[in-house]
Amino acid sequence: MSAPRCVVIGTGRVAGGFLAPLLRAADWETILVGRKQSIIETINEGSGLWLNVAGDPLGSRWIGGVRAVSFDDLSLRGIVAEADLVATAVGPSSLPEVGHLLAPLLQARLQTSGDPVNVVAFENHRRAPEILARGLLEGHTPLAEHVGRRIGVGGAAVWRAVSNREVTPSGVRYDANGVDECYVDAASLLSGAPLDGSIPGLELVRPFEDRIVEKLWVFNAGHAAAAYLGWHAGCETLDEAMAHEGIRATVSSVVREVQAAFEAYLSARPGSVLIPARRLGSILDLYADPALDDTVVRVAREPRRKLAAGDRLIGPASACLAAGMRPDALARVIAAALAYGEESDRQARDLRRELAFLEPEEVLSEVSTLERNDGLTRLVCQHYYTQISERVAC
Repeated sequence: MSAPRCVVIGTGRVAGGFLAPLLRAADWETILVGRKQSIIETINEGSGLWLNVAGDPLGSRWIGGVRAVSFDDLSLRGIVAEADLVATAVGPSSLPEVGHLLAPLLQARLQTSGDPVNVVAFENHRRAPEILARGLLEGHTPLAEHVGRRIGVGGAAVWRAVSNREVTPSGVRYDANGVDECYVDAASLLSGAPLDGSIPGLELVRPFEDRIVEKLWVFNAGHAAAAYLGWHAGCETLDEAMAHEGIRATVSSVVREVQAAFEAYLSARPGSVLIPARRLGSILDLYADPALDDTVVRVAREPRRKLAAGDRLIGPASACLAAGMRPDALARVIAAALAYGEESDRQARDLRRELAFLEPEEVLSEVSTLERNDGLTRLVCQHYYTQISERVAC
């Protein structure tokens, strides 16, 4: 009997630093699909990649049995037709394009083998399955009758942080922490398609919404806080930012506020299952790990997405206010994200242009769908004006 096959759309950090090692450890045939020819060629030269887990005394380990193909490879149609699982790890903004790419490949599969298949979006985004499904239907409208019946589309919450992908003389290397926790939406997947616990490390859960909210709020909020505060303080890496006493204290307050917000969220949500609280120190240690060498610019990238309603900063801050708590630390970080001015980040440049002509209240209303007179808007803008005043004074 041949090994099950997973086609992973993406060759980036999560694809190579999390999914490929996880799949190979479960003896799945693993094929990555990407655009960068240098990455594809280097992976294929050695039929594998290197995984460097931060702090591991054994150093980098070789993950063999991995191959890669390009998006325009003519063999991709046959590869997808014979896949037991399709995964995406490309970033939420690329999901519409990926949907367009996958649509004709999935249609061809249905016309040949007809076997059902699950497509899992490993994007750490609450709406990732919806965005991907919309892309599929835009790519080939007739797929509408098959989504949910012969094509399952679900999301995943990945806790591993992968800080870097680099082509080295010995192969492609991915730098990551050792966290292998991941939750997959069981309710959205087809029971007849292979993904029934055969991949240790992928836990199928119901309800999934609680798990993706936990990941976005409890881990990602503090992660983003360290990055935005660190950038304003002139830090280059996350561990440098976390070594700053004031930043660490604020990040710690952010995580406490978020944990309280998440508890309130669970208690108010019908059907939620109790999720034990995570130890504050263990979360802060993940941000501060110097061996990961994670840059503040990588973690802070795409501030508009991170400031979206329900995402890692606005979501828990709004939940705090709804529960009668004042999210002061979160508001400070939201203001720092609004004022993030990294020149290499297109979304940051867009925000800066908007703030040159509009009041921060108006920009928050547009980016985060907050009302101009909302309590959170007022609190954020207080911090925003304070931060501007402090920079002018310097």
